[in-house]
Amino acid sequence: MKTIVKRVFRRIFEIACALVLITAACKKDNIIYSTTSDVNILGYLDENSSTYSEFRKVLTLTKTAAFLGAYGEYTVFAPTNEAISAYLKEKGAASVEALAPEQLMDLVKYHIMEDTVATTKFTDGKLPRLTMYGQYLITGVNSAGGSAKFTVNRSTNIITPNIRTGNGIIHAIDKVLEPANKTIAEMVAADPRFSIFNQMLKETGFFDTLNVLPVNNTNPDSTRRWQTLMVESDEVLASAGFPTYESLKARLCKTGNPKNPADSLYLFAAYHILPDIKYLADIVSATSHSTFAPFEVITTKQQRDEILVNDDTFNGIHEPGVGISRPLSDNSASNGVLHVIGGHFGIKVRSPYGVYFDVTDQPELMSQPAFNGGVINGIAKLAGVRWESGYTINYQGNAGAGHFKGNRFMIPFAGNPSTKRAHWFEFDTPLIVRGRYKVWVSYRTNTRSPLAQVYVDGNPLARIINFAEYGIRNVSDSEMEALGFKWHTEQTGSSNYVCRYLGTLDIATTDKHVIRFEGIGTGAGDGNGTWIDMVHFIPADMDQLWPRFHTNGTIIQKPTN
Repeated sequence: MKTIVKRVFRRIFEIACALVLITAACKKDNIIYSTTSDVNILGYLDENSSTYSEFRKVLTLTKTAAFLGAYGEYTVFAPTNEAISAYLKEKGAASVEALAPEQLMDLVKYHIMEDTVATTKFTDGKLPRLTMYGQYLITGVNSAGGSAKFTVNRSTNIITPNIRTGNGIIHAIDKVLEPANKTIAEMVAADPRFSIFNQMLKETGFFDTLNVLPVNNTNPDSTRRWQTLMVESDEVLASAGFPTYESLKARLCKTGNPKNPADSLYLFAAYHILPDIKYLADIVSATSHSTFAPFEVITTKQQRDEILVNDDTFNGIHEPGVGISRPLSDNSASNGVLHVIGGHFGIKVRSPYGVYFDVTDQPELMSQPAFNGGVINGIAKLAGVRWESGYTINYQGNAGAGHFKGNRFMIPFAGNPSTKRAHWFEFDTPLIVRGRYKVWVSYRTNTRSPLAQVYVDGNPLARIINFAEYGIRNVSDSEMEALGFKWHTEQTGSSNYVCRYLGTLDIATTDKHVIRFEGIGTGAGDGNGTWIDMVHFIPADMDQLWPRFHTNGTIIQKPTN
């Protein structure tokens, strides 16, 4: 089989969109097509003309048939003859020839992806690749009449999945797919359930933002190609005390100008818009997402079948979130996606506070009987902890009285690249309110542990940490702090239990963050595990030495005398 560069076919297809004959383009570029010995997509459609002759006719009319007869990797959602007949009836057309060439070309492009996507890659949400039209397809499963079928865009059933050909996969569908033809703003404006939100978007100026099509000649800013809106219905806003737009504006608009970027109403609207296109599958794949409100994020989590927004624990207090309505969300627009929120939420004004992070507080470990007082060896994966692949770490719940709650991680960590141990590890922190913080790391000294450079969100901290370094005894607390040390538990007599100051940094967003340790040298040694206990993020203007902790986890406040 002769080799061909895949991107050439994309270019040819774009030429076809302008109704230039592909065959002519091939001659001009001296491109030779070749196929496998298996029947290709076009050949399969021809062999099954009783089912696909109308779709085959569309390919001929748009001069794209040769494209699917050439070597490559494609997925085609092929409408049956019955599906196209129903589509023509809906459009009031007697035949496919009666449809405009541009309409037929859009139909073809929306039914093809440049990849082989079998149903094993389907999720309850968007497919992993864009169609050649430039929009995503949404898949799911519909159970009816005792059988389950894959669905596309919630309204179309796949009646014969995974038909493999020499150049891709065909999924036969019972209804023609139609691309979204409204922007996010137009979708909100057309739905009477969102009248309050619609008026707010117009007065804040975000209606125009959400009414821009993906990048083209009139919108060259590719960074604003896609957007995601989380909309609150009139019913939700009324339940929150805002039965009208005027009541919402009276509560939030403090400057008198809803278009003022510093105005609370403007920021409320901005907080409901996410950059980029994020279907539910994308939302649950991360714990937080940036918004159009500067330095503000929403947090997300999946709890059984529910997807929650801003369901967080701040300063030890659980704050219930609001759910995203799954049946009403994942609505594709021509410039993004729209989700419907089942409750009211907004930006919360918070002040920085100390975060005392026990690195062993990992849900997968806490659910195990050995978590309190036991040992769990050979841990290969934790959602909130990552380390260099090929190694395992250990949880030690009987690690000694100097540790917070008596437990720690033992990580086989090395600073020498040639040493066969993990050369980096990192933790997802709890939520930290944006502000300026001093960072402390507590550990149990091991004389064969390495040196490490520590980063927070990729930003290096000022001091290198040496896990072989002892703490300082027989000096005052203030002298210890001046030297970059402190006590963090009631065990103040042993220099083995160290809490080390590493630097001060600005946390830009209220969010979970990542603290990363990278080995850079052997220190006193490089042949044993590193024992790590806690990480403290303490606002720079707060007391750094107090509170401390009993080894059972309870707080020790600063003495008053």
